[in-house]
Amino acid sequence: MAQRKAEFLAPVPVAPVTVMTLTEYADKWLTQTKATVAQRTHKNYTWSIKSHVLPTLGAKPLAEITRGDVVRLLKEKRAAGLGKNTVRLIRAGFSALLADAVDGEVITVNVALKVGNGRKTADSVSAADRREKIKALDRAQLDTLLTVAQHDRLHPLWLFLADTGCGPSEAFAIQWENVDLVARTATIRQALDLDGTTKSTKTKNTRRVDLSARLVAALDAAQLAREAEALASGREANALVFASVFGTPLDIDNVAKIFKRLLVRAGLPKFSLYSLRHSWASYALAAGAPIHAG
Repeated sequence: MAQRKAEFLAPVPVAPVTVMTLTEYADKWLTQTKATVAQRTHKNYTWSIKSHVLPTLGAKPLAEITRGDVVRLLKEKRAAGLGKNTVRLIRAGFSALLADAVDGEVITVNVALKVGNGRKTADSVSAADRREKIKALDRAQLDTLLTVAQHDRLHPLWLFLADTGCGPSEAFAIQWENVDLVARTATIRQALDLDGTTKSTKTKNTRRVDLSARLVAALDAAQLAREAEALASGREANALVFASVFGTPLDIDNVAKIFKRLLVRAGLPKFSLYSLRHSWASYALAAGAPIHAG
């Protein structure tokens, strides 16, 4: 009885409390999410967290990060000259990390979620900001661009983006077997990911797009040239409709740089590569097409 009483009264050993810093959790989280999110999404998460969040809050225990910490971080980024949309992406990446930490019961609340409670904050993006981001070329600007691009190696690509409304990643993945020049249609089945592998389209659906007469002519000439090159070199013709000079899948960052230089040559203001899709959409809506078309 004395022995059992001593055992009962003996102090229970307490396991040491492990304090996990934001940096420690972020390293594990970025590794785990790489297999579960799109490559571009993971790239954005890595950029926002490692470049902007961790330098300020990385050494702080994850459970001790407050909403005030997040608000101050976003304000500092705006004061440093970053745009509202960039700051919004930083908050979104941080919020995704904290949301998973809540789900894993590492912390109890996501302090980056809906920062500001509806009030204007450092990452608030107005309707005017969104309109500025989603810009379209008018008819005259598009004609000028395509005229200047006539002798550019990627001229068929610019035409394809402008005349079909496809996204760049969809255009990069399309193969000749998906193109019917006689029926003047192309079937969009997949898109190209950042590492050159294919993935499903954004909507997960297959769709058919119409090809304009000028686009058919450009693609026909490109296919003939590609087959002649393959015959001369004794190799199989590339299955991709649009490829690099080395025959590899196109890289969106490189294509965006070429597009930017093309705009300068054409004397046009700044547009993004996606402006060609926005232009197609605006023309289609003006012509009475349903808003979900394309």
